[in-house]
Amino acid sequence: MHTRLSIFLLGALVAAMGSATAADYGPEALGQELTPMGAIKAGNEAGTIPPWSGKWQGPPPHIDYDGRYNPDPYPDDEVLYTISVDNMEEYAEVLGPGQKALLRTYPETYRIHVYPTRRDFRRPELVYKNVRRNAEEARLTNDGLTLEGAYGGVAFPIPDNGLEVVYNILTSSAPWFIEAPQVSRFKHANGSVTRSEVFLKVYNPYARGDDREGWEDGDVFSYSLSEERAPPRNAGRITLSSNTYDNSGTPRDAWQFDPGTRRVRKTPDVQFDYPVPQGPRVVDEQNGFNGSPERFDWKLVGKREMVVPFHNYRLESRDLSYDDFIVTEGHPDPQYIRHELRRVWIVEGTLKEDLRHVYGKRRFYVEEDSWHKVMGDMYDTRGELWRVSFDGMIYAYDAEGYYNNVSIYQDLTSRAYSIEKLNNEAAIGTRLNRREPLPGEFSPAGLRRAGG
Repeated sequence: MHTRLSIFLLGALVAAMGSATAADYGPEALGQELTPMGAIKAGNEAGTIPPWSGKWQGPPPHIDYDGRYNPDPYPDDEVLYTISVDNMEEYAEVLGPGQKALLRTYPETYRIHVYPTRRDFRRPELVYKNVRRNAEEARLTNDGLTLEGAYGGVAFPIPDNGLEVVYNILTSSAPWFIEAPQVSRFKHANGSVTRSEVFLKVYNPYARGDDREGWEDGDVFSYSLSEERAPPRNAGRITLSSNTYDNSGTPRDAWQFDPGTRRVRKTPDVQFDYPVPQGPRVVDEQNGFNGSPERFDWKLVGKREMVVPFHNYRLESRDLSYDDFIVTEGHPDPQYIRHELRRVWIVEGTLKEDLRHVYGKRRFYVEEDSWHKVMGDMYDTRGELWRVSFDGMIYAYDAEGYYNNVSIYQDLTSRAYSIEKLNNEAAIGTRLNRREPLPGEFSPAGLRRAGG
């Protein structure tokens, strides 16, 4: 049972940590005091965060993995405690402003169920080798718009500033090839629900892991092909995009196949705060954060212990339907969302005076073992908290690394929300790192062929 004494010890530890970060260490600490990915290897003094064990790479020995879905490695874990509006002040030190706002806005239905913290998984040694080399060689140039000298893993395992943490979000992907059916449910402010579905293919050469010498700064790090299947009016539309880490010289390109005209055309500038139709969010919120960080000044707030969504295998359970998640108003059903007490980096972006974006400020919470953004608080240009996002996280057995399997976007003003990237009812689940891309598959000509 999580006692008041342990909460007191936890709160004292958080206060003592302040803005202390792993940047107090040098590269030689990777694999020693720090994990090979740059997380603090030790547990906390209260015992509520265990030491990193890294004992499993790929499927744990007790898991019967059929290559189709990722079974929960912790099926017997029970809720340690539940946070509601009635007891949230006890846990104030481990909650973010967005979580507190959700608890206050939906006092009857919103809950945070906290499970034991687990730190059992590891990446392949080749990834760790790349990360160690990145710690020595990665650098930002062109006022932070260009990443150089990095490959095959997080760029800055021991970051010195907020912008480096943002680039860690961008370089944290474990899968280098993704094939995924992705269904979204968007619950509008009036209670109506829009369903959308895409089939996504992503090729990420940066994360390929075994060809560092063939990687050149400025190469495309990621291609994506997104085929829309629902709603019916959009069925057959396919979008191709490519991204580099040189946001000053060769930023994002995108093309679209229109099934009506059967033509491929270059798309307009679809990035930054371009709105997306399937939820209350903008395009640069996809997968935590994507695209150029140029419109914000990024500050490293520090590192602290927080209750955040993690190991959310239940969000892709075959025993649940898509509609099971949207029975409540204003937020998905919280009984299916697992939270753990984990250490997170906090980075805050403030909109530059001479640039525009719908968000005036955004705060990201980046989990230390995975380097994925697991929560975000978004503020409007008046400084009011506007939207809250959660990114579910699982260790994907085929990718041998952490993967953002489901995302949730919640609008505190309109009370609309979306839950995206579901695959519960799909005949075949997400497939990661199963094949090499076909020649020309991720090109405008390949886009035309994909359109049939």
